[in-house]
Amino acid sequence: MRIAKLSMDPQDKQRFEILGKSSVKYHLKANHVVEAKRWFWTLNNAIQWAKDEAKEEEKQKLKNTEQLQQAKIDQAEKASQRDKSDSVGESASISSARQGNRNGKTLTPGNNPSSVPSRVAAAGTSTGPASITDEDNGTAYSSYEPSVHKVGNNIGTTAVEVDVDDDEEYGDDVSSREVQPVSKDAFNITAQSAKLQLDLLADISTALHAERSRNPNITISNAVIVSAMRSYESAVESLKGLVGDLLKISRDRDAYWQYRLDREADVRRLWEDSMARVVKEHEALEDKIGESEDKRKRTKRALRDVLEGGNGVTFESRPTSRDAEDDEQASQVLEKSILGQDGSAFQPAMSPLSRRKSRVEQVTGISDSEDEDDEEFFDAIDAGELEVISEMPGSPPPEVIKEAESALGTRERKKAEIESSFAGYEDGPRRRLKLDADDRPKISLWGILKSMIGKDMTKMTLPVSFNEPTSLLQRVAEDMEYTDLLDIAADRPDPTERMVYVAAFAASEYSSTTGRVAKPFNPLLGETYEYARPDKGYRFFIEQVSHHPPIGAAWAESPRWDYYGESAVKSKFYGKSFDINPLGTWFLRLRPITGGEELYTWKKVTSSVVGIVTGAPTVDNYGPMEVKNWTTGEVCNLDFKQRGWRAAGAYEVKGRVLDSNGSQRWSIGGHWNDKVYARLTPGYDASVTAPDNSSIRSGGSGGATQAFLVWQSNPRPSGIPFNLTPFVVTLNAIPDSLRKVVCPTDTRLRPDQRAMEDGEYDFAAVEKNRLEEKQRATRRERENRGEEFVPKWFTKGRCNVTGEEYWVFNGEYWKMREEVAHGGKWKGVEDIF
Repeated sequence: MRIAKLSMDPQDKQRFEILGKSSVKYHLKANHVVEAKRWFWTLNNAIQWAKDEAKEEEKQKLKNTEQLQQAKIDQAEKASQRDKSDSVGESASISSARQGNRNGKTLTPGNNPSSVPSRVAAAGTSTGPASITDEDNGTAYSSYEPSVHKVGNNIGTTAVEVDVDDDEEYGDDVSSREVQPVSKDAFNITAQSAKLQLDLLADISTALHAERSRNPNITISNAVIVSAMRSYESAVESLKGLVGDLLKISRDRDAYWQYRLDREADVRRLWEDSMARVVKEHEALEDKIGESEDKRKRTKRALRDVLEGGNGVTFESRPTSRDAEDDEQASQVLEKSILGQDGSAFQPAMSPLSRRKSRVEQVTGISDSEDEDDEEFFDAIDAGELEVISEMPGSPPPEVIKEAESALGTRERKKAEIESSFAGYEDGPRRRLKLDADDRPKISLWGILKSMIGKDMTKMTLPVSFNEPTSLLQRVAEDMEYTDLLDIAADRPDPTERMVYVAAFAASEYSSTTGRVAKPFNPLLGETYEYARPDKGYRFFIEQVSHHPPIGAAWAESPRWDYYGESAVKSKFYGKSFDINPLGTWFLRLRPITGGEELYTWKKVTSSVVGIVTGAPTVDNYGPMEVKNWTTGEVCNLDFKQRGWRAAGAYEVKGRVLDSNGSQRWSIGGHWNDKVYARLTPGYDASVTAPDNSSIRSGGSGGATQAFLVWQSNPRPSGIPFNLTPFVVTLNAIPDSLRKVVCPTDTRLRPDQRAMEDGEYDFAAVEKNRLEEKQRATRRERENRGEEFVPKWFTKGRCNVTGEEYWVFNGEYWKMREEVAHGGKWKGVEDIF
């Protein structure tokens, strides 16, 4: 922060930049000008604080250097004085040793006991009884203090310079004014000095034993023994002081780092609390702005009714807690608008949309927001300006369309191939779970996730109560809920019409995510899942082909289409939201009624769980999606709107279908959690015009004034545990007839997931841990053998049309399954459960 520079964009007050080292730039944009200024001044204060801290550190470094130099001078003077005072005793010891040599009584060569203490003393240790102190009053290093502000006179604290770069490893938030412990070099030197004293004691003891073995009659009053004992006592006293210093240094270091640890914990708690408070304030602000926008919108709608129909004012009835207040304000605005400035009645005539917009703005001063055009399509449907019809306009009835012979033959062959996979599904889809209510232990998502900010969630182990009784493989199978759209698309004669239904299918894949904030179980490597629907005429299969990164390769097929791709995601928790970013491409090979095949591709959009901090988590899916027909050239550009300040913009999706020449053909709009409409708008973008009442009354096509319902989500009855959809309830069912033929690696056989579905949460947690440990052990064994995991049912391939890599289904799964259904056994599958 001390080198960062902050600048506000003069053009856009919501944008500001942070310039760092080596031309690093961070471009930030706030949601509001007030929020931008708040962040700007907060960061500016942080930069200034870091610069002030840097100045304090420089001053402290200079002060420490001066104190260290003075301490070295004092140490050298005291050492020279000790050398002079010890020289007399050392000379006497040497004379005694020489006398002993003349008498044939010598110590071990090189182990003169009196010479070592003098060397240690010269190095800075204290000798003699005066240096012996207790732990409370000090040690032989009596001047030792655990602070850089007080420098002692002994080697344990002054011979080594404090590591001034220690704080750099822990960030700029560490103040140079807090007490620092003695550096690690002081500790190492003190420990080395203690080791030298121990070696000296060992040498003296060895010399005494050697002297006693040479002269058994030697007395304790002998000069050699006296000198040795004096050295021995001096070494013991020095060792006491050194050990005391070591203990004190260790205590101070432990206390310092414990303080740093506690401080980091406090800072983190403060950061978490501050972040939670900021998020709550932000969401409260969003709610208020959303209420204001909603009130403005309803007032504008009422004004449109007045300007179109005279004085007959009607308000749309909406269940809201603020109706009385808002209606009163709207009435006042309407009264002024209708009567005009002079009090006379205002009688506007019918006008086109553009004139009506300008009239509303002229009379009320309420201008259109930049997102108003995005809502016109839905407003027109709600207001009755667009007639909603049940069939696609301008297309021949299905019975008139003649099916191509090639398409008929291909579909029949594919149907016969798929029907052999329906064994075990004779009982039909399951309707309910064993549990009637979700009685999982209540958990706080924020409490669990706040320590995982910025981390990849796919590598995290979370409590089992955070899960729902499905796996990520079954989450992919949820795409199959609305395959009727693909069947309809295959039966449309026009490629742009087929694109409308394919795009609606791509948008419908997210309808089941509404309210689903619990985490599915992570699949084990090699885990599989199959699903078939005899009533829908399709089968689905997926295998977990990679663990890190987690990738599931899927393949679904029916007589009219093949749908395949990989479920590869990257997920992170950013504090306010938990984002899941899909990486894989999805392919659809459609067999249209006109013959041949068409290849469609698209990538899924980002899924995000918001509202975690406030305790009201909600799923939001947002981002652009391009659905492309590689065979005929049509493209559909869908835009999933991100949830913003206005609640009306939630779940919104818009798009347009372009033909092979790049001209617009259809406009698409709706909400991915409810309905998707399409409207024929050849050559122009969708816009709302006044309805042609005569054409509607006469039953004419109406052209641009008609929209048809492409897709509507299935109802979600209340009372289903874990907030599952009725379709998801069918996925984990395993009747006895299916258990006999399903692969041993199938998700339905996972004991932890099965226990979770039955409400046995403690057992589910135990089994989840057991399966994870078993998977780790299997991986270690595979690595020890130098092997890599090879998927059994998929192989890597490359699409010859798009050039992208994808996982190719080898088709062997359903063949082996058919053999098992006729009495065979599964071969070559791993025991993963």
